[in-house]
Amino acid sequence: MAKYWLPSVLASLFIVLSGCGGSSSVAAGSGSQVGGTSLSQFQATMPDGSVMELVILSNDSVSWSGEFNDSAETGPYAYEDGSFDGTKDGDHVTLNCDNDDGTSAFTMTGTAYGDQGFKLTRSDIPGTVLNFTPVLPPAKKAHANVSFNLNVTGTNGRCTLSDQPYSTQGGMTEYRGTWQGLNVIFWAYNSGYANIVIYVNDYAIDSLTFSSYRLTDFSTVTKSSNSGYMNCYSPLTKVILKFGAIGAVSP
Repeated sequence: MAKYWLPSVLASLFIVLSGCGGSSSVAAGSGSQVGGTSLSQFQATMPDGSVMELVILSNDSVSWSGEFNDSAETGPYAYEDGSFDGTKDGDHVTLNCDNDDGTSAFTMTGTAYGDQGFKLTRSDIPGTVLNFTPVLPPAKKAHANVSFNLNVTGTNGRCTLSDQPYSTQGGMTEYRGTWQGLNVIFWAYNSGYANIVIYVNDYAIDSLTFSSYRLTDFSTVTKSSNSGYMNCYSPLTKVILKFGAIGAVSP
């Protein structure tokens, strides 16, 4: 699945909850605080115990967009990944979520708490409030870079990732790196399912999915993507345009 992403790429690392006297409290923030610097990330526990992650890619005073993934490898939320765009009205937020094949998945509505997270309800899980809290970057430690050749719809180059996981949730591990000077996220599942997301600019991302592809395969495996598409966002019409895309990896 190749997807290209939306306005003002990448948002702020919303900071963690403030506490007082042993208990924590949060106050709703203004709509303009929803979003921020590059690749802000939030996570919430799903009813089956898996973890859903949101990566905020863009935001302005009235709209925002990003990417979602779920760590489940079985059950109703297995390998969920796709993109979203939505609106903001004060502290009230709405997300329209699409699968990576472009089909509609679900909507999410709820409240933003400044830079501290969100409380959202999915249309396919009525009555359940998901509490999204920030995913903080890992402490830097000694690591190696690993690379493979990535061809995206005719554009070829080396993709280089840190082998230090950015986050690990159940069977899903996230790595970050670059390709052609662009930010890349590599989502790897224990089963071998993989999703490569390339953040092109403030208005576009490309996303590709592969079966049976892991970091340990980078030096030996050549294969084409199972699916892919590009999403382009129009800041004028506030509409996401979707295009098919293909990709291939090799040592």
